[in-house]
Amino acid sequence: MTNAACGRATGRRHRAALLPLAALLLSAVAAACSDPRARTDTAPPSSPTRAAAHPRDLVGAWESARPGSNTTLAYRFTEENKYKYIGLLTYSMGAEGTYELTHIVEGTYEASADSLTLKPRSATVTRKNPENPERDHTNKPVPLETQHYRWTVADGKLSLVHRDGAEFDFSWVSR
Repeated sequence: MTNAACGRATGRRHRAALLPLAALLLSAVAAACSDPRARTDTAPPSSPTRAAAHPRDLVGAWESARPGSNTTLAYRFTEENKYKYIGLLTYSMGAEGTYELTHIVEGTYEASADSLTLKPRSATVTRKNPENPERDHTNKPVPLETQHYRWTVADGKLSLVHRDGAEFDFSWVSR
């Protein structure tokens, strides 16, 4: 088996193992940002024939986890213009165990028809490295950085394009 094929097979095994963790993270985002007054519809925002034109189309939980990737990103946007972000990076270190890096950000957002500004109130990173456990940390505060994106929603997909050109695509999960 080639190295590339081994990497793909290993990635699939680890991805399968990460799915329950990603679901748990999304549940945590949903619980942390839930509002009993929030809408309870189960259809994804925006019609399939138009891009989002209103900030309410952002409201809900969104996930980005590409097949074979060791990274999962998730956002939860509320009607009260609050958001929570969770980024999870994991990969196997063989017999040593699994490296994990979790980035959690909470704050407020401002959205117009195509512009999204994320203003964090808190941001932390948790690191677990079995090869270097003495440098591990839990919920270590990190600098707060306002983020600016262009955004669209269509067909249950959220596209965020950062000012530097980096593009992130998310799938709608729930309200």
